[in-house]
Amino acid sequence: MRRINLLPPEERRRGLAIPRSGLFGILLVVGAAALVIMAGLYLFYLVRLNNEQQQIATLDQKISQQNQRLAELAPFKDLQARLDAKKPVADGIYRTRFAWAEFFQGLSFVIPPKTTLNSLTAQAAPIDIQASSGQTLRPPGTITFTGVALPNYRNVADFIVQMNSLRYLSNTQLNSAELDRQGYTRPVINFEASSELITVVGQNGPAVPLESGPSANVRESPSRTLRELASSPVDRH
Repeated sequence: MRRINLLPPEERRRGLAIPRSGLFGILLVVGAAALVIMAGLYLFYLVRLNNEQQQIATLDQKISQQNQRLAELAPFKDLQARLDAKKPVADGIYRTRFAWAEFFQGLSFVIPPKTTLNSLTAQAAPIDIQASSGQTLRPPGTITFTGVALPNYRNVADFIVQMNSLRYLSNTQLNSAELDRQGYTRPVINFEASSELITVVGQNGPAVPLESGPSANVRESPSRTLRELASSPVDRH
C-alpha cells in the first residue's frame, strides 16, 4: 500500500521548517551561559591575582628588611675571618701563660704559720705560641721571696720545703738567712729564697674559652688548688 500526503506543498514545507524565534532563543540561552562562565572565570582569576599580588608585596617587604639588616651588618662581614686569623695566636698565648691567680691562691695555703713574706719578685717563662700541649716551657721563669721567720732556722727550712710542694715551683733554694735582733720588737730571721716558675703548656686549657669566659676558670681554680694541696705531702709545724 502506498502512502499519499494530501496536504498542499506549502503546508508540507511549513511543517518541516524550524521557527526562527525558537532558534534565536536557543542562541540567547547559549550566549547567556557563556557570559556567566566568563564572568565566573574572570572573578576567579581576579581573586587569585589579588592574592598573588599580596604575597609579592609581603615578600618585597621582607626582602627590603633583610637588605636593610645586611647593610647594617656589612661592616662586620669580615669579622669572622679576622677572628679566625687571630685565634691561633690568642690560643697560643692562653696555653703558655703562667697561671698567676692559681699560683697565688696555692701560695696562700702553704706559707708556714711562723713565716711571713715581705715581698716577691717574679718573671714568668717567655710565651711560646708554637709549643705543644704538655710541654714545659724553657727557660723557666724565676721568682725571689724575701720574708721573716721566728728565730728558728727550722721555720725557714719549712718554707723551702713547702714552696717545692707547689706544682708551679721547682728547685727552691735558700739564698740567705740572717738573725735580726734590732729590726723588730723581737728577734727574727730575715731570709731570701728563689725558685723556678714552671709553666706546662695547656695546663690551664688548650684554647681561649670564648663561650664560658674567664669567670669559669676563676670559679674552678680554688677547688682545683685545694684538691692539689690535699694530695701534696706538706709538712706543717
